[in-house]
Amino acid sequence: MTASGVVSDSLLAAALSVTAVVVFLAAALWIAVKRPGLGMIFFFVLFAFAWRLASVLYIDVFGPLFSDQLALEIGSGVSVLPIAMSQGIVVIALLFSFRRERVRQLVGPDESGLASRLPPGRFSLFGIAFLAAALFVVALWLELLMRGPIPLFAGIERFDYSRLHGGPLHHRLLEWGPMLAFQLGIFFSVPLLHNRPSDWRFGVLFGTVILYLFLAGHRFSSLYAYTSFFIMPLGAVLIGRQAKSPSLGEMLSRRILRWLAVAAVPLSVLIAAAVVYSYVVVRGEGGELLAKLSQRILVQQGEMWWMTFERVFLRGDWDGMLAAYKLFVDPFDPSRNSTMQFLMEQALPVVRAHFIIAQGSAFTGGWPEVFFELGGPVGGFVLVALSAIVFSEFMFLMTRCIVQERFATCFFLTPILFALSIMIVSGMVNSFIEMTFLVKVVSAVVVYVTEDKWRSNMLFSRPSAGSEDEAFS
Repeated sequence: MTASGVVSDSLLAAALSVTAVVVFLAAALWIAVKRPGLGMIFFFVLFAFAWRLASVLYIDVFGPLFSDQLALEIGSGVSVLPIAMSQGIVVIALLFSFRRERVRQLVGPDESGLASRLPPGRFSLFGIAFLAAALFVVALWLELLMRGPIPLFAGIERFDYSRLHGGPLHHRLLEWGPMLAFQLGIFFSVPLLHNRPSDWRFGVLFGTVILYLFLAGHRFSSLYAYTSFFIMPLGAVLIGRQAKSPSLGEMLSRRILRWLAVAAVPLSVLIAAAVVYSYVVVRGEGGELLAKLSQRILVQQGEMWWMTFERVFLRGDWDGMLAAYKLFVDPFDPSRNSTMQFLMEQALPVVRAHFIIAQGSAFTGGWPEVFFELGGPVGGFVLVALSAIVFSEFMFLMTRCIVQERFATCFFLTPILFALSIMIVSGMVNSFIEMTFLVKVVSAVVVYVTEDKWRSNMLFSRPSAGSEDEAFS
């Protein structure tokens, strides 16, 4: 092939890659602008998708380039096309699950919410929830202050602090933190369904948790995940208000967006400070800060996908049986995400991969890599579509439970929400075969049915105002 032919093929590949990314980003921006409630619910996923897509595009267009983690050169190519198609399938699934006709039916004549059905009394679900969460947060801070050095001031890496100094409450936060943030978001935002002010007590608790994470040495990933789960209920409430009254929903949308814009400023400053401090002070890499950030932002997000693309799509080298065995039967560390362990074993010398995993670290990625490793270049898209449908339908169910104030069901659905969200971002699938996950699903179903019957009994047992008037006439 002539030099001009090579240049022409490269330009065509770059044009295809850029077009795929632009189409996806345009769809995500349309969701954020036209349907902000949906954008808040899926912010955790859409942001991760956009970042990975930009990284893969960078590798495609500017490769071959060196990856510090893989210790080899990756790129160029058109690897962005199949991952953009996979992400597009998720967007289509969520738009279908949250189609406007279906959203308008979220609030029917018999779905006025829990508050209007409870008789007046001393019982306050919000008060009990605040007391329980506040006790945990206060105890968490006391544990941090009493157990030893504060990571931010002592220059300790967050992994080292957790391993050497972290107490039981600290470890519980690392395991359940995003789920706690989600529950705080529910109680913060549900009053908006009834045109009442948000319960800022829960917002203060959330801010306190974020500050704790900052002092504990956490950087972008934790702050982004916790914030994403906190605003999910806000998005659900906004959708519920728009279903009840489009005009009031529009006013609430503008108010929420102003809140988020104001809150985004200190959060962004906190994240930037945490990242710079970690690289410059904790790791002592100030002289190579730009190079490290370039790898972290532009390469590491997409490098594992490029390896899967090169292996599965270009060389046809995939083994679904081996992948299933390493994912579900014999992972190196069964207590962690087996998807990234398998992908790292495929991309690195096994000894080095196991050493990195044993240190508590893992590379970024996993979805949709795991499905193409299992199903190949064709079956992978089928698995992607199935995962997208399950995820989007579950998110609609969760939104329905928040809008209808099914607090007990929301509580028991939260671990499942976390597992599905992590799956759609990092490809973690081994959690779904554990007995504990089955117990969580069965428990959530039982609670949903029980709460539904209880709500129905409350609805039909309370006489209407009209019937009372007739009885006394």
